[in-house]
Amino acid sequence: MKPLILILSLFISCSVWAEATKNMPVAINWLQLIDAGEYTKSWQQADALFKSQLNKTNWKSALSTVRAPLGKVATREQISANEYTSLPGAPQGKYLIVQFKTQFAARLAVETLTLSKSSGQWRAVGYFIK
Repeated sequence: MKPLILILSLFISCSVWAEATKNMPVAINWLQLIDAGEYTKSWQQADALFKSQLNKTNWKSALSTVRAPLGKVATREQISANEYTSLPGAPQGKYLIVQFKTQFAARLAVETLTLSKSSGQWRAVGYFIK
């Protein structure tokens, strides 16, 4: 019985990882908009929840203040991807939190991108740089 539980656990965790990594192009493409300084376009492609919390002008201002000084991306490596059905302060739904270790021209940082599938396709609902 224990081997069956272990195999089932491995299958479930592999399925979750496969679903999470399948959506990496969405995450990378959205981050590349920010890398290119296309802040307005990144806001336009974000989820409605994101837009309701942060207007376009404030988004552009925040990125100009925080992201622009870091400079160009030298490398970006995914370090985690986890799915959730609930997050603090957000409605129930499908969420994917992806973290990247990113070497910018100015320094090394961890980027955290939260995606939501509330609109039927994965879209950004949060972005943090630490």
